[in-house]
Amino acid sequence: MNERRFTLILMAVLCLFTTSAFGQLTQTVKGRVTDSDSKQPLAGVNITIAVSVDKTIGTSSDGDGYYQLKEVPIGRQRIEFFYVGYQDVRLDNIIVTSGKEVELNVEMSESADMLKAAEVRGKAREATHNEMVSVSARSFDAEEAERYPGSRQDPARMAQNFAGVAGTDDQRNDIVVRGNSPLGLLWRFEGVDIFNPSHFAVAGSTGGPISMLNNKVIGNSDFMTGAFPSEYSNGISGVFDLKMRNGNYNKSEYSGQFGLFGTEIMAEGPISKEKKSSYLVSYRYATLQIFQSLGIDLGTDAVPRYQDMSFRLNFPTKKGGLSVFGVGGLSAIDIVFSDDLAPTKEIYGQKDRDQYFRTNMGVVGVNWRRFINKSTSFNAVIAQNAQQILSDHDKIFREPTDWTRVSLLPVSRSQMLHTKTTGHFSINKKFSARSTLKAGLIADLYQINYLDSLRNEQNYTWSELLNHRGNEYMLRAYASWRYRITSTLTATAGLNLMNTSFGNVTLPEPRFGLNWKAPDNSTVGLAYGMHSQIQPMYVYYTQFTDSITHTFGNHNMDLGPTRSHHVVASWEKMLNPFFRMRAEAYYQSLFNVPVEVLSSSFSLLNQGSGFTRFFPDVLKNSGTGTNYGVELTMEKFFSKHYYVMGTASVYNSRYVGSDGVDRNTDFNGNFIVNMLGGYEIPFGKNDKNSVILGTKFTMGGGKRFSPIDSLLTSRNGAQVIFIDSLRNTLQFRNYYRWDLKIGMKFNNKKSTHEFAIDLANVLNIKNILTISYFDDPENPGNKIYAEEYQLGFLPNFWYKFDF
Repeated sequence: MNERRFTLILMAVLCLFTTSAFGQLTQTVKGRVTDSDSKQPLAGVNITIAVSVDKTIGTSSDGDGYYQLKEVPIGRQRIEFFYVGYQDVRLDNIIVTSGKEVELNVEMSESADMLKAAEVRGKAREATHNEMVSVSARSFDAEEAERYPGSRQDPARMAQNFAGVAGTDDQRNDIVVRGNSPLGLLWRFEGVDIFNPSHFAVAGSTGGPISMLNNKVIGNSDFMTGAFPSEYSNGISGVFDLKMRNGNYNKSEYSGQFGLFGTEIMAEGPISKEKKSSYLVSYRYATLQIFQSLGIDLGTDAVPRYQDMSFRLNFPTKKGGLSVFGVGGLSAIDIVFSDDLAPTKEIYGQKDRDQYFRTNMGVVGVNWRRFINKSTSFNAVIAQNAQQILSDHDKIFREPTDWTRVSLLPVSRSQMLHTKTTGHFSINKKFSARSTLKAGLIADLYQINYLDSLRNEQNYTWSELLNHRGNEYMLRAYASWRYRITSTLTATAGLNLMNTSFGNVTLPEPRFGLNWKAPDNSTVGLAYGMHSQIQPMYVYYTQFTDSITHTFGNHNMDLGPTRSHHVVASWEKMLNPFFRMRAEAYYQSLFNVPVEVLSSSFSLLNQGSGFTRFFPDVLKNSGTGTNYGVELTMEKFFSKHYYVMGTASVYNSRYVGSDGVDRNTDFNGNFIVNMLGGYEIPFGKNDKNSVILGTKFTMGGGKRFSPIDSLLTSRNGAQVIFIDSLRNTLQFRNYYRWDLKIGMKFNNKKSTHEFAIDLANVLNIKNILTISYFDDPENPGNKIYAEEYQLGFLPNFWYKFDF
């Protein structure tokens, strides 16, 4: 009986991944072609795919810019776009599968000199989708996010592979750009700036353990690391400009995935085929919680619980269109030690207290576009964004003679809610093939409700750290102008003007850029930008007894934004159609940095990572900082079944606090190196299936830290106290990690199945995270120091199917 059941199961599996022998598997490739400057649809664009040596599939875009190529063989394809007076576009390695139609929306640039029209090659080679960018930018999409080993299908972790970005904290997806704090990053989603899109996000941070952004719904997006265009402000290190893709307007499609970090489903399809309107929706639920409910031992009782959802409804028209979008997530974790019957090796939390943590974030909005005439388009986005962070801590007291007898003392209660209503209105005007202007206005209205109380563990009295309810605003006007001086020389200029009630300031921010395409097929770029950013919002409203006048109240309400100058020089050369080298050198000068009024080493440039908030003394905008370095990227794009990318960054990140001492910042690792690559082995009839191999090696400088003041720490009894004058004079040993990815993809007639396992830290290297000081669980009443290590070997798996 058992043998018969096994035979039936084996036959079912073989049927699942066996394709009918009749004919080659094909799929539809479709999309829309528009002008990159005016955003108008382009009619009559020729689109071709050379599916074999003697066969080419071709079509032309219709009056609304739409095109459709049917019966495209599955596999990796090259798609080319030709239009008179425009630069040719060639997209290499477009993955065509049987389970899902391919949608490629392409923007084409009118040639400033038709006799010298250049060819734009390769989707992965496209510097950015934003035409105003001059340097330090890269485009990315969902397929690229899937490719990199160790990225956990997380867009933020994917960006850690790029030059200038350090990713040496396994617990978090913080993006450290060129030695800056992660706080300097600006998240933009569908044209509006959003709060931290991470599960388990801590106030005053831009990252977390896992992103709530599903990489499968991301469309053409950009990542920038310096001197970005004038439409971006309130960020001083980098910009993540995310766009969602549209759902399939031709037919309904579905996807499912089961993996370690989530079980998810996705659906998309037409609302009206005639009008080409569509829907796209995805939902993910924490797989670890499912395992726990099934009684599977996960090695911890503190199982993270989270879920997230994203959607987009698209309604195009001949004169523009309307879309409705949204993304949101809920997360919770309970780290409870009070019910332990013996000392535990729990991997999360401080072991002398029970901790309850909740975070919720969401944004919904409407995007409306109108083509005013053939050279002008108007865009308006209205969105509502909210973030809630809840935290409770209960101190554990145990009987020295009886471990099981405990009492709990509430020591922390925190409720933080901030919302934001945003309107972003912009206009694109194309004066000619040479001259383009983009101008806009961004208005943000903040609603803030904070209540945070802390209990003194010595005398048990409560004090309010936060108790504020009110409104704030931020207005930003910008203009960016691009002028193609010749077919090889392009200049950009812009200005951003920010007015905000946070600190009551009005700040002009000029931006400039220049790009020259040399005769030897290299490109040289130079850019300058002034950038500003307000402080984490809760810092303005924190209540405390200051160390100067010894009065209780809000002492940092008038803090101004941190400001900086960026200068970047870049060089890029295509050695052949599939190999690129890029080098950049940069210098960043930061000023108006908040530091303490009293002489100390504190600077806000050191904050923004980890799972704890910071509550400084009275601050003033007199600190400074400097970041400078060089970066190198060598990239062999996917061809002949493999790709390779290497990035290396050497940098120095320094700051000066109110004590006047020049020091290393917390994020000055001095160097970061990434080497990654992948190989695909096709098999089966017409190479319809494939084995996917990938690997990545990361080496980076260790995190900076300070010597511990043992005497003051033992007297304080609650936290580690470092020697302030020696801050960041020490450094943990270098960070090393090797990741490996193995997968298989099967294409059937109407479905695609993929199995993959992503092995992070294969060698189980113990990279140091921090030094902690807490109650010794084996000797109640005593304190111990301990090195805490980052994640060890972590196998991540998933099974995905499209149909």
